[in-house]
Amino acid sequence: MNQTSKLLAFTRLLQGLKNLERFKGQYYWKEYPQPERYESVADHSWRMAMMLVVIESSLSQPIDFKKAMTMALIHDLPEIIAGDPSPLGSDGTGKDSHAYNAELKAKKYEKEKQAAQEIFGALPEDEKKNLYSLWLEYEGQQSFEGRLVKALDRIEAKLQVLEYTKKDGMYKSHLDFTIAYGSETLDVDASVKAFGSAVVEELQKNYKEFIPPKQA
Repeated sequence: MNQTSKLLAFTRLLQGLKNLERFKGQYYWKEYPQPERYESVADHSWRMAMMLVVIESSLSQPIDFKKAMTMALIHDLPEIIAGDPSPLGSDGTGKDSHAYNAELKAKKYEKEKQAAQEIFGALPEDEKKNLYSLWLEYEGQQSFEGRLVKALDRIEAKLQVLEYTKKDGMYKSHLDFTIAYGSETLDVDASVKAFGSAVVEELQKNYKEFIPPKQA
């Protein structure tokens, strides 16, 4: 297979990220009114990339912008194969999910690592090594860029929760989980912290308790 054919094969794989829905069927979400369209993981990655574009000039230190942007775009690619498990778990607390269970987190990482090797393996050798190493760097949180992108990942999820629940409300326990999950990542930079805090304030300001239709 020549280089062009490999690039084509890889880009066709990306359709999987456009097809992978976030939140649908997860704890809490299965009780809320369904939106007209659930966002895809690709939608999530795109808004993260745009957030990076607009926040770069506010950061306290210069970044390797290409590295950070690449991380934002590839960070969830392994989910095409490994899936997108819910951090909420089976009861909404995340205690039996990768969010707060170290053993499950390690298993999730290994599964996604194998998926990353397979997906990036479709590329020519140089591109494969570059993207896989950047994915590992992001997962290992080994650089400022990696920690920055992780924080934006958590903020974007909070934003999407806000978008979905602003009309019908949400359970208080879901609000508490959303605010707490990944909050430690926001300390990466003062501007990121301020942005994340603004999103949390919006969540709190717009909060109203969700009442299932049968109880309304």
